[in-house]
Amino acid sequence: MSKVIIALGFMLIAIVSGDHPVYWYREFEEITPVGDENVARSNQTVYRLPQNVVPLEYDIYIDLYFAERTDRPFSYDGKEYIIIQALEENVTQIVLHANVDSINAVSLLTSGLPVTLNPIEPFTIEPQYHFLKINLQQALAIRTNYSLMIDYSSAMNEGPMKRGIWRGWYTDDNGNERIYATTHFQPYNARQAFPCWDEPLFKAVFKLHLSRPENYSGTFSNTRMESSDRLNGSRVRDNFYATPIMSSYLVTFLISESFVVIAQDTSFEPPIRIIGRSNTVGLGKQALEFTVDMTKYLEKYFGIPYSELHPYLNNDHVSSPDWASAGTENWGMVSYRELYMILDPRETIMSVEHYAATLVAHELTHTWFGNLITCYWWSNTWINEGFASYFGYAATNEMFPRYEHNDHFNSRYLQTSLSVDSSVSTVPMNHDVNTPAQVTGHFGTISYSKGASFLRMTVDLITPETFRKACQYFLRNNAYKATDQYDLYNAFAQAIKEDGTLEEYSGFDFAEYYRVWVNEPGYPLLTVEINHATGQMSVSQERFFLSASATPSGQLYPIPISFSTRSDPDFNNLKPLHMMTSREATYRKTPREEWVIFNNLQHGYYRVTYDEKSWNLIGDALLNDPESIHYLNRAQIVDDIFALMRSERMTYDFGFKILRFLRNEANYHVWNPAISGYTWLRNRLRHMPDGQAMFDSFILSYMEHAIDTLGFDVDEYETPTISLTRQEILHFACMLGHEKCVRESRERFIALRNNNSWVDPKIRRNVYVTGIREGDQVDFQFLRNRMLNSNFANDQLEMLRALGAARDPELLTQYLQLTLTKAVRPHDKVNSFNFALLGNQENAHTVLQFVKNNVNEMRAAYVEDAPHNPVHTCLSNLAAYLVEPLLVEYEDWIRSTQSNSLQFNTAISAINSARNNMAWGSANVETILAAARDGAVHVMVSTALLVTMAVLALFV
Repeated sequence: MSKVIIALGFMLIAIVSGDHPVYWYREFEEITPVGDENVARSNQTVYRLPQNVVPLEYDIYIDLYFAERTDRPFSYDGKEYIIIQALEENVTQIVLHANVDSINAVSLLTSGLPVTLNPIEPFTIEPQYHFLKINLQQALAIRTNYSLMIDYSSAMNEGPMKRGIWRGWYTDDNGNERIYATTHFQPYNARQAFPCWDEPLFKAVFKLHLSRPENYSGTFSNTRMESSDRLNGSRVRDNFYATPIMSSYLVTFLISESFVVIAQDTSFEPPIRIIGRSNTVGLGKQALEFTVDMTKYLEKYFGIPYSELHPYLNNDHVSSPDWASAGTENWGMVSYRELYMILDPRETIMSVEHYAATLVAHELTHTWFGNLITCYWWSNTWINEGFASYFGYAATNEMFPRYEHNDHFNSRYLQTSLSVDSSVSTVPMNHDVNTPAQVTGHFGTISYSKGASFLRMTVDLITPETFRKACQYFLRNNAYKATDQYDLYNAFAQAIKEDGTLEEYSGFDFAEYYRVWVNEPGYPLLTVEINHATGQMSVSQERFFLSASATPSGQLYPIPISFSTRSDPDFNNLKPLHMMTSREATYRKTPREEWVIFNNLQHGYYRVTYDEKSWNLIGDALLNDPESIHYLNRAQIVDDIFALMRSERMTYDFGFKILRFLRNEANYHVWNPAISGYTWLRNRLRHMPDGQAMFDSFILSYMEHAIDTLGFDVDEYETPTISLTRQEILHFACMLGHEKCVRESRERFIALRNNNSWVDPKIRRNVYVTGIREGDQVDFQFLRNRMLNSNFANDQLEMLRALGAARDPELLTQYLQLTLTKAVRPHDKVNSFNFALLGNQENAHTVLQFVKNNVNEMRAAYVEDAPHNPVHTCLSNLAAYLVEPLLVEYEDWIRSTQSNSLQFNTAISAINSARNNMAWGSANVETILAAARDGAVHVMVSTALLVTMAVLALFV
């Protein structure tokens, strides 16, 4: 390094100080539970109920008690009457689910007469499987109605993480803490509220009777209230109309002190209502707009009006201060995390608003796909979630075109899925699951993102009109039933045959297309070699693995082929030109030397690579005439190149040469995978600060045009996509220490602190985070107090993200201690822990000490046994941010004090992965830096690089 550059470093240090933080663009990778797979899956069908007895109707009485019951506060007593039938001869044992504290009594009647139970052991409880087994003296008569009575009692869960019936809290306008109780049953937690056949195929009618203290006046459920009865002791029982025939996980209710309707449209039958805490009245207008327009669209598209589903079904949407997931599709009373329901243009960041629209559409789609028809078993979760995810974007794009959701599908679903689905351990969409942990794990990227991507690819293949017809056939032929992949295939086949939409593809077998994509894991890589003189394009396929050492699978995929050329840039033609079903195929284009890009708009679920000359032609066009290539295909190229480099199918020199065009790029869809790809590389250089700082300087060089184009001032008429781009670019640039970004953000934070100046939510993330990272205790306490007093969950979460960026170990420890209190919502605790790791490189040491000193408190506060293993996630993520000396300390502590913990195997595995990542980075750092240097126009000096140069200057 020259003395001139070192001197420049000294001069600039006087202007900017501080470190750039770590930023993982797509947050953290999915954590696979360790230990559940140790038993052969064939032995785990014991978790499934026998199908020899089915429920028809439930009449459920639940008495809910809050703090007024001093001997058993926050508990409930239940008594239910279930009409059941035996479907087989010689049934002498009734098996159903129960996960309540106590079964007090069981009886069975038929025609009003008691049926004798086994006098020695009338019922048996098997806690491991959540089974309640009722033992009979004689066999049930087949196809005969019996009335099963079960008396039970249990306690509410504290907070939403363990689901079932749980209690939450909020503060009203007068500063008083209010309590509410509600339910979250998906996928297997109805058994916590009442014994039942808690698998989706066992559909029945449910009638609820809920008693409560009379001051808990805000009461809602799936259906309208039929009547209320005043009971002794200032209590009231609310009786609700029977539900449609549905699965147990869709039952729900809410009992509160002051939840009210905060927005509604009474022109519908039933009225469309937004329900929330009383001090959010007037803040549900945008959520109502989403629900009204999505209801209109989906009714018309599916040809089944909401009002015709059931005479007493509600169309309510609950904004819950606490919620374990983003939203849950309880039929007639959808529940959401308040973050996505309480939206205000002066307080809500665009990424939340943008996602909220798709979330409402997703959950409303479940009314038809998931509720009206339901997957037979959770192995087919993708049918419920894939359709909901697909329409979450397709329907929202039709009704709210300003968000341009059609363009965002690739970054939200397809590219995310391609990343996960390239692992050797990935699973098919239709995947055998049995245990509760396996069921929970299947609610992930493959079911949601790959499912949605497969459906969109199929829409292009069979045409949108035929796809709509298939949806309608599927719904009408299977209404109020449980379905499987074959029912869905039959609907597709019927519509395709009637419309003849595949006749152009000679010899193509749609049944095989469907079978492979639904039942086989992974996806293909197309290798394209072009003879430009003749126009002949030779194409071959293989299954794509990110691991260069993975064993080839030999799997063939039916691949929809589309392509555009410079002379015929037909990117918007999404109907496949060909269906490739063999390992190799040949296609033709006009004989001339020109760029060719396969997979128009990246709608096909596959990656593409080319011969060297064809890549060079693409690279030249991207650099010199980028607008000649559609921005979604520019984004595809970026996403594919990072994957090809990681899998060693492309050198970093060559890949970064093509990526030079990013220095002239400002498009959101192109930068989204670029930031993700750069971040993956940065994370593997973390243990080498000098190398990472140099790499950051090259990235900032590529970003300079985007930063200048977007600027720091928001145009009130700009599109949501522009707002999203600014949010992502500025946040990433500030994280990397971009001098102007840091200065501008810090100045706005100081104005907020000193003058209460409003900060536009479109730049709020980088202002908050940079303000705290570059600030002191006064700044920290200011934002902490602001967060505690905010009425907006969205802004609270952004402030939590920022507080996690504190550099002072004492302040960061205060922040982490805050996550152990109720000041941080249960669903935000893991995110808040992660923010501390993302906030600054040096934070990992402080976080490690916090974990060592507070791991048992974390297990209690974060709810260790919640379905998604929150403490596993935290301990695993911590390892990824530790350098070797800290990894040694962490591993010694894990092995010496945590060997019997639930997280031991996960933590050790994460430590090994962290070392592998560091070894990879050490082996490849020179190659990566050389490749990145060649692509950069000039080196942008980041704050971290300045510090590096200053240190080097001491040795000159």
